[in-house]
Amino acid sequence: MIRHVCLLVLVLFVSTGQTFAGEIGQGWKPAKHGDGIHVYTRPSADSPSDDFLGVTDVDAPAKVILEVFRDTPSFPQWFGFCWDILLISRTSENHEIVYFILATPWPVSDRDMIIDVVIDNRKEQGVTVISMNALKEEIVPEQKKYVRMTKLIGKAILTETGERSTHVTYEVNSDPAGYIPAAISNMLSKDQPYLTLKGLKEMVKNDKYYELAGIDR
Repeated sequence: MIRHVCLLVLVLFVSTGQTFAGEIGQGWKPAKHGDGIHVYTRPSADSPSDDFLGVTDVDAPAKVILEVFRDTPSFPQWFGFCWDILLISRTSENHEIVYFILATPWPVSDRDMIIDVVIDNRKEQGVTVISMNALKEEIVPEQKKYVRMTKLIGKAILTETGERSTHVTYEVNSDPAGYIPAAISNMLSKDQPYLTLKGLKEMVKNDKYYELAGIDR
């Protein structure tokens, strides 16, 4: 049974220090930091909710991090504000469609969305790109208790900075499809990426992801 899930789909953006500096220069302002994680926000050009960007370094190879993202049922364990998740279809290990529900604080209605996820492993460049796009098709019928979100565009890029280290940034632009009080919206924009990256850093400590990636611990 589907319980509450994460609505904010992540978009991982990994880059070199120079590239990241350019990203921060594009209107990003510091919003939260701790545990080696930095969160930035900026007003969205096409949404009432702020865009957010989370940045950290993860002590694991990119292949291991990718296996965490491929483990769809694990999301409630680490993805910020995610309670549960439903895999709708998987045509390959690099393409799946998932159903997310975001459990938002009272009195805001929970949100749900259908996300198309595509993984592009660019081995020659040493990066992995995870593209995420909300679908408008009603693959899962709308329910009165949720507000359906149909706009979310994101990318996830993983770039190894060492044999056992990866610089990761997580960026999201979305439209909540309805009114959310400023206090709650600001809280989600700051805490969701922080909790997600903090959870990711813990998940990569699990030996099973090294085994799935074919890498000795």
